[in-house]
Amino acid sequence: RQRVHAARLETLADARARLAACSLTGEALSAAGLSRPDDGRARTAEDLLGDPGVTVARLAEGWPTLKAIPAWAAARLETEALYGRYLDRQERDMASLRQDESLMLPPDLDYGRIGGLSNEVRGKLEAVMPETIGQAARIPGVTPAAITALLPYAAKRSG
Repeated sequence: RQRVHAARLETLADARARLAACSLTGEALSAAGLSRPDDGRARTAEDLLGDPGVTVARLAEGWPTLKAIPAWAAARLETEALYGRYLDRQERDMASLRQDESLMLPPDLDYGRIGGLSNEVRGKLEAVMPETIGQAARIPGVTPAAITALLPYAAKRSG
């Protein structure tokens, strides 16, 4: 099993290298029917893979070297490319949240004046009176939407 797993990882690494080695400029991409901005920057097949309707098989029409990628590896890479963008965005959001955790909430904050807070969340915040966004986020029942409603106000008051 270990040898099979190592062989699969090697096949995936080879497939990724093949995708990264194939590139075209925006003008050539448009000519190939792959819509991308013509900003003069070359795009790799790896960059294009997450775009709607772009598959390894479609890319292999323009880059025959990609035909050597096994179907199972192509499916895996297509899935990674599709969801990779969402995971990257979520990672950026989490980093931003970590920064926002230390934003101070004013001690006299009137939660009744902040739109987007349910009565339940408003009551919990008034009972605890958190000092920071991070503390507010850790109160059971305080939703991400409520934290989002607090963020601009806390940032305005902290700035």
